[in-house]
Amino acid sequence: MTRSSHPHPTGTLRSLYLCYLSLDDPLVHTQVIAYLEGLAARGHHIHLLTYEPRRLGRVERRRIARDLRGRGIAWRALRYHKRPSLPATVYDALAGAVVGTWLVRRHRLAAVHARSHVPAAAALIIRRLTGCELIFDIRGLMAEEYVDAGRWPPHGAAFRITKAVERAAIARAAGIVVLTERIRTQLFGERARDDLAVIPCCADLARLGAAASSSGARVRARLGLPDAPAMVYVGKFAGWYMQREMVDFHAVAREAIGDLHFLVLTQDEPGLVLSEFERRGTPATAYTVTAAPPEEVGAILAAADFGISFIRAAPSKASSSPTKIGEYLGAGLPIVCGSGVGDLDALIGDELGVLVSEFDDAAYRATAQRIAALAADPAVAERCREAAREQLSLEGVGIPRYDSLYRRVARAPSRNYEPSSSPRRGRRAGCTKT
Repeated sequence: MTRSSHPHPTGTLRSLYLCYLSLDDPLVHTQVIAYLEGLAARGHHIHLLTYEPRRLGRVERRRIARDLRGRGIAWRALRYHKRPSLPATVYDALAGAVVGTWLVRRHRLAAVHARSHVPAAAALIIRRLTGCELIFDIRGLMAEEYVDAGRWPPHGAAFRITKAVERAAIARAAGIVVLTERIRTQLFGERARDDLAVIPCCADLARLGAAASSSGARVRARLGLPDAPAMVYVGKFAGWYMQREMVDFHAVAREAIGDLHFLVLTQDEPGLVLSEFERRGTPATAYTVTAAPPEEVGAILAAADFGISFIRAAPSKASSSPTKIGEYLGAGLPIVCGSGVGDLDALIGDELGVLVSEFDDAAYRATAQRIAALAADPAVAERCREAAREQLSLEGVGIPRYDSLYRRVARAPSRNYEPSSSPRRGRRAGCTKT
């Protein structure tokens, strides 16, 4: 094999993005497709491989592929297998490696971008077989998260395999992405690295703003809240998400903030949170549990006075960057936020919300009084939006940082682009390296 000393002439990258999630997951649309669409608009050639838990019909596949193609993304899907857990995951990783290798060779792709650890296992095989570069989007400490959640024993087989993949992917990656400064320091120390980017989960502020300006008042009227204060939660429940504690906070806060309504926007089974409202004896008129497509989130946020995010703090949560935080701030909402998660303590501080470290009624009362005063501050909405623009904007932070990393990988003098789509002796169709 040979090593080229010339960068790609345009500095753009031909990449395969491996995502071990389904297009049915709203997170894929806000935290995968939105970024990839932005990268495609900047000239990068993007292929996306997802894992779908249900069988997609031919008409649905064609519709999805046509929609994504219109955004500059070529899409393929594999079936997701859930059980038995470890063998199913190994099978999915191997299937991703086989299909990914074919895509890299067929389309002469220069890099494989692995979103988290299972795709990283597939990407390591693809890299080995094709010579392509690897971008490892770490997302979180998967092994430690499963241990902290009580699902894996420390240093069990699944833990050791996951850590081995993580170490190998870090060692072989041409580019690395982490979500927080805390985990960057924890994994890599203080020394700056050109191949490492800190890219938090960002929000589409333009979409949030457009939805809020056109629909906020209408949503409040539809919910029967023209004058009532409201708190809002967006996202999943169970696991790390503390639905019981958030319902308890709401119950206590209603004493300090009269008629406080709890808007819950979730794609999860609503029974998880409804049972908590019933346990607490919350009147049915004091809460609303609903779902909405991503384009309507901004309007619902505009109906609230502040947001809430309680995530169970654990050592592995140093790597966490909740998507909802950028959405709340982008909508101009201060936040009641659990402390000890990712970079949120530094971000929220005293200006953008209230940090909660004790989850009991006394702490909830004090927090409710503070968030009520903060929400009444006429300057807080613009402070929140400015923080979102500076630190959590899709267009201003997320896409530019990915674009910079992609261009760095594309310029690296370690690949040789083969113009032929057919492999030749001593070279692979795609990229080669020694």
